[in-house]
Order: sequence, then structure tokens, then C-alpha cells
Amino acid sequence: MFNRIAFYIFLLILSVSCKDQEQKKHVPPVIDREKIDAAFGKHISAIMLNHLYIVLDSLSYSSLTKDTGWGKTYGALDKGLPSFAPIDNNTPMCYLRGHKHYIEILGPDNIFNEPVGKSGVGFTLENNDEHFHLGVKPKLKVENTRFLNATKTVDMELSNQKETWFKAFYTPSPGTALHTWYAFYNPIFLDSLYQKHHPFYSREAFLEPNYANQKLFNSIKSIAMTCTTDDYIRITQELYHLGCKLLEKDGHMLSIDGGDIIIKITASNEVEYSQITQIRCHLNRSDDSVTNLGNVTIINKGKESIWNFDNLHKNNF
Repeated sequence: MFNRIAFYIFLLILSVSCKDQEQKKHVPPVIDREKIDAAFGKHISAIMLNHLYIVLDSLSYSSLTKDTGWGKTYGALDKGLPSFAPIDNNTPMCYLRGHKHYIEILGPDNIFNEPVGKSGVGFTLENNDEHFHLGVKPKLKVENTRFLNATKTVDMELSNQKETWFKAFYTPSPGTALHTWYAFYNPIFLDSLYQKHHPFYSREAFLEPNYANQKLFNSIKSIAMTCTTDDYIRITQELYHLGCKLLEKDGHMLSIDGGDIIIKITASNEVEYSQITQIRCHLNRSDDSVTNLGNVTIINKGKESIWNFDNLHKNNF
């Protein structure tokens, strides 16, 4: 398996290296190649993180939702759309709201019947000078492949009227435990939700009414994941198709620029399922506390917060 991965990485880096050498040889450095590509219709959709979700075991979820001291200081927790009501003892899933990202935290009895340890990462997409419409499509570095070739439109009823929230693109991957999707969001949804006009959709506008800047949590900085071979190839190829740059390669770990975050993805033949192992977050102010929430540990160091899920996955078997 690792020979396959190593060969795949070698081809990817060799392809990028050869293209760079060829461009440097034939294109004068004063020419802005990105502007030329955009002028000739080679614009690639901009990508940014929207949110991630993860399913916790009963001990971890109960510890997180019932630790009122942590909830009061770390971040705003709610039940989600459409009311964003405060959580209670019977809430099967909750949302931690930041300035531009949020974390969807599911308990083992969640309404989607998702198993403990399963996770997903959702990104937003934007095309230059293109407003949301149902026919919108991502502009990719490579077209007509098996990646990002499926789509789903998500609607929600607001004020007795169904509104389209977003149109997502993804790669079909039956049986995966780590979903990824990339979506265009509809500003009219925000109009209906908050009863005021939004000329465009922004993550900040969606989160602003429920984001508490006096609390610690601000946004997500990086996501580390360990994946099976198939998921490793799928996710890295999706990001490559969207023009994301390879920042670092260390063995079977790739560090990839995911727009406004860093994705650190490692291939392994020792995991039963693909999993988010750690997230690093930006904090609004310095803090040096350590919080144990069952099988989840949150370590704050200055203005960085590190969520570790190793024990969640280790104790899931």
C-alpha cells in the first residue's frame, strides 16, 4: 500500500516540479501567470473552511455539554438552526460558534445515526464575479475527472418558506468515515434567516448573531487527519483539483494550504477508519488551561487551543 502512496506522491511532486521548471524556462518572470490564467478563463474557485463535525462517545459528549464552566468561558454552544436555542440535557448534538468557523459536535444518539468517531469537513467555494445560482459549478484545475463530480442541494424551511441554503460538490465515497464537501452558499438564505438583506453570503454574517467574542474560541487554524489509502488519495486529489498548494511533505504526511486553514493528512494502514485526530484553533485571548472532556483533551497554550481526539478513536474499539 505504501509503495502505491509513495508512487502517487512522487508523481504529484514531479508533475508540479516539471511544470514549474518549464514555466520558468519559457515565461519571463515579469509576467503574472495567475492574471493571464484568469483572463483566459482558467480561474479556480476560491476555497475556505466552513465547519467540521465529529461524533463523540457518550462520556465525552456528556462531559462537554454538562461542563457549564467550560461552556461559559470557551465558546457559545447552541442547538443549531433555525432558532440557535441554548443546549440542554437532552440535546443530541450541538454547535460551537466562532468568528468564521464552527464545530458541529454530535453525541452517540444523534439524529443522523452517525457512529462514534465519524467526522467530516465542509468548505465554502466562491467564483469570481459570480452570484449564487442553482447552476453554479466549481472551477477546477483539472476538469472531467471522478473527483468532485457529484452534487447535492440543501434546502431548509424558514418562516414557512423553503429556501436553498447551499449547493455542495463531493466525490462519492461509500463507506468512508471522513466526509468532505465543497459548497456554494446562498445569500437569500441569510435574508430569510435574519430578516435583513445580504448582498453576498459570508461565514461571518451567518455566525455573527451567535458568536461570543468575549469567550475564548475564535476560529480553526489547522486540521490533522489520519486516513486509509482511498480517503487519503480522494481528499488530496480534491484539494489539488481546487488549486490548493502543497506546503510540506514529511514521509506519508502532507501539509496542504486549505484556503484559510492548513490540512495535515497522513496515510496509514494501521487505522480501521479515516479520522480527525487533532484540530488547532485560534483563541481571542491568552489562556493556559487544560480540559479533559472524557476521551477528548483540550490544551490551551497562549492564543492557541489544541483539541486531541486520539483517545476517542483508541477507545472506540
